[in-house]
Amino acid sequence: MNIWDFIYPKKCLGCGRPGKYFCEQCLETVELSDECFNNHLSLFGYRGLIRETVKQLKFKFLKDIEEELQLLIESGLRRKLTQPNTELFREFLQLKPAVQPLPLFWFRQNRRGFNQAEMIAKIVANKLELKPGDYLERVKLTQPQSRLPREKRLTNVSGVFRAKTGRLPKAILLVDDVWTTGATMREAMKVLQENGVKEIWGLSLAR
Repeated sequence: MNIWDFIYPKKCLGCGRPGKYFCEQCLETVELSDECFNNHLSLFGYRGLIRETVKQLKFKFLKDIEEELQLLIESGLRRKLTQPNTELFREFLQLKPAVQPLPLFWFRQNRRGFNQAEMIAKIVANKLELKPGDYLERVKLTQPQSRLPREKRLTNVSGVFRAKTGRLPKAILLVDDVWTTGATMREAMKVLQENGVKEIWGLSLAR
């Protein structure tokens, strides 16, 4: 515990109980997502504690949550990878893909001070014993997808990513915080495929 814990004490994001961001009672309510298809895997359902966690990361810039988030993600991965419907994903992991977070536009990252997808990707890479990668950049500042109707989300992310110069690996695991329509993840996959990446999966914290 440090001085900031006294000035700004942690409270559970689910119920407001003081002490930490994820209290034991709220952790028990977290449900795994059953999504694992079309080269995409989601760890948790986007509701309750998980929904509030994503909102706090995105809009409140909650950087000191990483240690607790690590325990949550590691537990989710252990449970998720025992499910029968993750067999294809487990086979993909045998390729030892590089782990690439979906990048933010530089202006948004500078204002926020960090990229929540990068935080999640770091935890995933460590748990799965994979190398982190930096092969993609965001070249356009767009409206947040969450504020747009479904039909406008595809056009909003068109052309927003560019592969960085240099040789790309043959397999990449893309990581993001939440999957809604999947438009952003699919756009990133398309750019990587156009630049020679053969095997790509997406992993999101929640759907």
